[in-house]
Amino acid sequence: MSPSALATPPSFSHIKMVASDLDGTLIVGKNFNGGKMTERTVNALQALENRGIPIAMASGRPPRSMVPLVQQANLKHPYIISCNGGIVLDSVTKEVIRKYSIDTEAVRELIKEVKAHFGPDDILIGGESGTNFRCEEAYAQKRWDWVGKVYNRIDDLHYLADENNTIEKLMILHREWPADELFYYLQKNVLTDSKWKSMIHYTFSSPYFVEVSAVGVCKATALADLVIKLDVKPSELIAFGDMPNDCEMLEFAGVGVAMGNAHQSVKDIADLITTDNDKDGVAVVLEQVNEQL
Repeated sequence: MSPSALATPPSFSHIKMVASDLDGTLIVGKNFNGGKMTERTVNALQALENRGIPIAMASGRPPRSMVPLVQQANLKHPYIISCNGGIVLDSVTKEVIRKYSIDTEAVRELIKEVKAHFGPDDILIGGESGTNFRCEEAYAQKRWDWVGKVYNRIDDLHYLADENNTIEKLMILHREWPADELFYYLQKNVLTDSKWKSMIHYTFSSPYFVEVSAVGVCKATALADLVIKLDVKPSELIAFGDMPNDCEMLEFAGVGVAMGNAHQSVKDIADLITTDNDKDGVAVVLEQVNEQL
């Protein structure tokens, strides 16, 4: 469905929950170190929450970089899905509703596999626990603009994940290739053994790195936990996204909405395509949801 079709919107009268990605979706611009929600988007979110509609914000970001963005909406009780579903938080009670860690041996075997295939210097690795980011020195230097001072260097990647350090999201960065090229290459040439399907889930949400989660874990997994907690049916959920890490979430929701600026793979599976994030694409739809409730 094209953006112009929003002039004659589908039925939204059954919607009881909203879930949305942040970067490239709720957030204006492509500044991954900042970004903001427009006043129109904030008003649309608040209007629905005031009518009893719970709002969940889902991102590949860890909680510490999600919270300042979520706070821009000034909601009473937003839910946070971080690390692509690896961590689910209640922003008010601070309860960790669910946490999915990648198996330690899976982390070690994956690092060994990709480093052996590409060579140790072309592939750079970092791991996110939700409260702590650890990476090799070369990764920190390559991504200093994003990682800044929050990273902890580690000399031996064998100990990136151990009994004292869980990994909720692993980042694999190629020195020269963009994320989509690396993702499809890994899929076709490196992680071809069927064993990987029972060990990890991987995707990408930016031009920079491939993101690895525990097997079966994605934003949809986290939403499945949340809808049970909130007594909402998946069919009563509307979800918004723009990148491949949003695909499962849009398919899980009763109404999956792709942004006008979305990756083609997201548009291909969406029920509806709205305008770009820079043109208040989420608000355009949520205003119509509000009118129909």
